[in-house]
Amino acid sequence: MGRMKFAAMAAIVFALSAGSACALGEAADGSKPTGGRLFVASFMTMHDPFFVDLSEGIRIAVEAHGDKLLLIDGKHERDIQEKSTLEALNLHPAALFLIPATDLGSIDKILAAAKEKHVPVVLADTDLDAPDSLVLTKVVTDNAMAGKLAAQELARANPKAKIGVLSFSLSRGCVDRVKGFSLELDKYPEMKIVAMQDGHANRDGVRGVIKDFLASHPEMDAIFAINDVSAIEALAGIDSAGRSGKIAVLGVAGSREGAQLIKAGRMLASSAQMPKEIGRIAVSKAYDNLAGKQVEKEVLTPVKLVTKANANDFIQ
Repeated sequence: MGRMKFAAMAAIVFALSAGSACALGEAADGSKPTGGRLFVASFMTMHDPFFVDLSEGIRIAVEAHGDKLLLIDGKHERDIQEKSTLEALNLHPAALFLIPATDLGSIDKILAAAKEKHVPVVLADTDLDAPDSLVLTKVVTDNAMAGKLAAQELARANPKAKIGVLSFSLSRGCVDRVKGFSLELDKYPEMKIVAMQDGHANRDGVRGVIKDFLASHPEMDAIFAINDVSAIEALAGIDSAGRSGKIAVLGVAGSREGAQLIKAGRMLASSAQMPKEIGRIAVSKAYDNLAGKQVEKEVLTPVKLVTKANANDFIQ
C-alpha cells in the first residue's frame, strides 16, 4: 500500500484511495476531489500492523461505495492528531472514524468540532467511552470472547492446568479478556489460576513478572497473556529459565509473530482480533446512519482462535 507525506498537514496523512497520496482536500493532480463522498479516519498511530489492517478494511469498504478516504496518522501525539483531524473536519466529511492517541481528553475538541459540523463519529476498537450525543457508535473487539476461547483451548490441551495470568488493568478491553478467561475456567474445576499480575501489556513490564512467576510457582504449566506481545516475552522468559516446552502460552491478537510461534509449536494459541472486519463493520454503520437507519451505540466484532491448524492464515 503506497504511502507519501501530505504536504499540507502537520501530521502524516495518507490518501489510501487507489494508493495515491496528495495534500489534504486535493486530488493527485492538485484539483479538489470530485465525485463520491469523503470519509476521514484518524488513528493514534499507523506504526502498528493492527492499525494498518484496520485502515485497509475501512478503505476497501469506503471505495466499494465509490467514495474516498483520508487517513491521519496521529503518531501517538495528541497535538498532531488533534490539529490534523480538525483541519480534515473543515472538509465536512460524511463520517469520521476515530482511534484516540491517549485518553478521552485528547479528543474532546475533535468531538465538539464534529458535532458542530454535523459529522458522525465512529470510535474504532478503543477502550474509551464518550457521551452518546458526541459519538454515533463504537465498534470494538469482543474481548470477553477472546478470553473465553483461550480458556477453552487450554482446557482441551491441559484440563488440569495451573495458570499464570498476565493482565493489564489500565485497559478495559484487557480487563474483559481476563474476565472472559476466568469465567470460562469455572467450567473446569481442576484448572486453577495460581498467579495473576499486571504486565503492563509490554515486554519490559512482563519480563520481571515472568521471573517472579517461575520462581514462586514451580507448578505453573500455563500462561494466559492479554496480548501477543506479552505472550512472546513470557515465552522468552520461559526459555531463559530452561523450561522450554513445559509451559503452554496463550495470547490475544493473532499477530503474525504469534502465529509463526504457534505454527512452530512454541505457543499454544492466540485469540485473533479481526481488524479488517472491525473496519468493514465501522463503515457499514456509518452508511446505515447516512441512510437514516438506527445504529446501535456499541457493536462487538468477532474473534477467531489461532491454532497450529490454521496459523498459516495469519502469517500471510
